[in-house]
Amino acid sequence: MSEPVTLDVAAAYDVWAASYDGYDNPMVFAASYALSQASLLLSQKTCLEFGCGTGRNLAALAARGASSLIGFDLSAAMLAEARKRDASWTLFQADMSAPIPLPDQSADFILFSLTLEHVADLEQPLREARRLLRADGTIKIIEIHPFVSLQGISAHFKTAEGTEITMPAFAHPFQDWLSAFDRIGLRVDGLKEWQARDLGAEAPAKILRRGPDWPWVVDWTLSPA
Repeated sequence: MSEPVTLDVAAAYDVWAASYDGYDNPMVFAASYALSQASLLLSQKTCLEFGCGTGRNLAALAARGASSLIGFDLSAAMLAEARKRDASWTLFQADMSAPIPLPDQSADFILFSLTLEHVADLEQPLREARRLLRADGTIKIIEIHPFVSLQGISAHFKTAEGTEITMPAFAHPFQDWLSAFDRIGLRVDGLKEWQARDLGAEAPAKILRRGPDWPWVVDWTLSPA
C-alpha cells in the first residue's frame, strides 16, 4: 500500500474533480441532506456559493427556484465540472481567503458547504460573505462538525490507483465560529447538529458505522445583526 500524499487544496480537488460526485463520501451525503431539508424561499433570488465545487449545490438551489446562480472555487477542475451542469451560471476561480471580485450586496442567499475546514481563519471569508449579502439575506453554513474535526478527521480520498490524498484542513471549535460571527456582525438564526440518526432512511451504510449519535455536520443559519 502506498503512503498518503498531501497536496495543496487546489491541487487535491483538481485530482478529485472527475470522480467527486460519484465518490462514496458520507460527509458529502450528510451536507447535501442537510441542505435538502432547509426551509428556503429562493424564488427569483440570487444565490452565491463560496467553494462551489462541481456545482451540485448550485443545481439543488436552482431546483428550488433560484433565478441567478453564482459560484466560485479555488480548483479549476472542479469549476470545469460545474460548467457542464448549466452554462447560465456565473462561475469563476477565486480564493475565499482573499477579497472576492463581486460588488457589495450581490446575493440574497450565500452558502458555504464543506469548504471552511480548509481555511485557518474563518473571519476573512465570513466578512466577505457579510459584505456580499443583501440587507434581508441569509447565509447558510454546513460544515464538518467540530467534534469530528477536532479528532483529526478531515477531507481525504483515494485515487483509482489506491493512493490516499490528503490536504490542509483546520479544526474550528464552536467558540471560533461564535467569535467570528460576533466580530463580523452576523446573527445566529438557527443551529442544527446533524447526527447519523437524523439523515434519513436512504442514508448509506457508512453514515451509521460510528453509531446513531455520531455528529456529521453542523448547520448554521445567519443573517445581518
